[in-house]
Amino acid sequence: MNPQPALTPEIERVLGRYLEIQQEAHRLEEEKDQLRDILAAHLADLRGLFWFPVVAGCPLRVRYSREVRVDYDAALLQKRLGERYVHVLKPDMAKLRKHLAEVEPRLAPVLSLIGSPSADRVRAAISKGLVAKEEFAGAFKKTLKCNIAVMRVRDQAPVEGAPPTW
Repeated sequence: MNPQPALTPEIERVLGRYLEIQQEAHRLEEEKDQLRDILAAHLADLRGLFWFPVVAGCPLRVRYSREVRVDYDAALLQKRLGERYVHVLKPDMAKLRKHLAEVEPRLAPVLSLIGSPSADRVRAAISKGLVAKEEFAGAFKKTLKCNIAVMRVRDQAPVEGAPPTW
């Protein structure tokens, strides 16, 4: 088991500030969505894609477009259309990702068109002797990217001495 790093006062302050910024960013996104709705209503009759107002002496370029989105009841359509349902379908990347394990064997004939090398697959192919490690020399770039997510643990009583809920 990996030892947990100490929670120093400085790191506690950093995490608290991180949570404050996270909440503020969420609040700002909500406010931005509301402002976008107000602007969209104001620009509903705009002819063309751009509006060029001047606000506080600053010229702006506002791009406005409308897009119609249609969401189908897939189960109902599949029931109604039966075998003809396939004529109205196109690949859905979210569904493809969800069912990738089932679909991947069927993609083998076109994998060179739609696939990318995978570190796990490279290691497996080397260990099986299908490819030589030397064939990869100079054919990749290894980088380290650090990701940090800070979020609250929900439904727990506050810890004594903890800062107030943000």
